[in-house]
Amino acid sequence: MGARYTIGLDYGTNSVRTLIVNVANGAEVASAVWNYAHGTHGVILSRDPNLARQHPADYVKGAEVTIKQALAAAKKNVRGFNANQIIGIGVDTTGSTPLPVDANGQPLAFQKKFTNNPAAMAWLWKDHTSVAESAEITALAQKTRPQYLAKCGGTYSSEWF
Repeated sequence: MGARYTIGLDYGTNSVRTLIVNVANGAEVASAVWNYAHGTHGVILSRDPNLARQHPADYVKGAEVTIKQALAAAKKNVRGFNANQIIGIGVDTTGSTPLPVDANGQPLAFQKKFTNNPAAMAWLWKDHTSVAESAEITALAQKTRPQYLAKCGGTYSSEWF
């Protein structure tokens, strides 16, 4: 039946990385990295020091670029490699990056009227623009449900809001 491979995509703060692995032995056969095009090192900043966003177009472009590069490298590195031997794709992210979407599940930042609007982009794990709301939640919890705060170090984080 021939070798089988899987692709892993890892989305980070500054780049996306793709890895192709032989599933029989775990051997890495190819990899590729693409740095996000928008913002500073992939992070969109503003005058507000708490703002940290990403443009979702970088996620799509990063997958396209790195998968193509990794597939080309695998063909060079492994005799007889064929993309049809790929049996799965895994995706890894920080996972706490909310992305506003429309009723069809499309990122708002893909709409022309929101292209440059930071509120329509992915809100990174290190975005703290909700610091005032988080302080309000913490204060209310201290009064009404302090046991909830015991589970998160005593403070509701602006990263969670």
